[in-house]
Amino acid sequence: MTTVSAGELLDAWESGWPHDPLRRGLALFAAARRTAPAVVAELPVGRRDRALFAFRAALFGTTVNAVSRCPGCGTDVEVDFDQEELLARLEQTHPADGDAVTMHEDGREVRVRLPTSADLAAVLDTGVPEPGEALVSLCTPAGGPAPAAGAVAEAWMAADPLIDVRVGLGCPDCGTDWEESFDIVGYLWAELDAWGRRTLMEVHELARAYGWTEPETLALSPWRRQCYLGLVAT
Repeated sequence: MTTVSAGELLDAWESGWPHDPLRRGLALFAAARRTAPAVVAELPVGRRDRALFAFRAALFGTTVNAVSRCPGCGTDVEVDFDQEELLARLEQTHPADGDAVTMHEDGREVRVRLPTSADLAAVLDTGVPEPGEALVSLCTPAGGPAPAAGAVAEAWMAADPLIDVRVGLGCPDCGTDWEESFDIVGYLWAELDAWGRRTLMEVHELARAYGWTEPETLALSPWRRQCYLGLVAT
């Protein structure tokens, strides 16, 4: 994973801010790989999310802390897990297997490639009434009928579990057990958003105290910035 500076992270945060979650994910991935979002948009979604999990581990660590709501009684349930343990378990149970799946339709084999961010964007931007079917159609070679969307979705998940990462949860109050999708793009973006706001506040305080520019302030290590902020507060 490429080392990303504080300035580059702020740039990624700024570039993704006006957009939807899908394009925010591309902005994060582009920052991690130092490449254009249009390039990473052509990678399968599971491969993108593997890179985002690794990017998050480098930035914020591997521990995930979140809150969900029990579908049975509405109680807020704390969600705590280590993403590396979760990924290792998923890969052991359903290891990733290529960039396409083989389906059978009308007595013939059809190779349906795994969806990319570009495919998802194309479907979302058109606002079609059946997005699942439209996505399968995009990923199926032209010239024949597309397989059933439900069957393809199951085959995609079997081929790459990171297409839809699910976490098992249990309610301590009513005992309800359920599974919930874990969206690495949304979770990582929330962390980056909190970090970005906090970092800009640090830049503001140190610029006001010492007259430093943003690049000069960001060139300091986080530890040293905190030391200077402590001095400003005294």
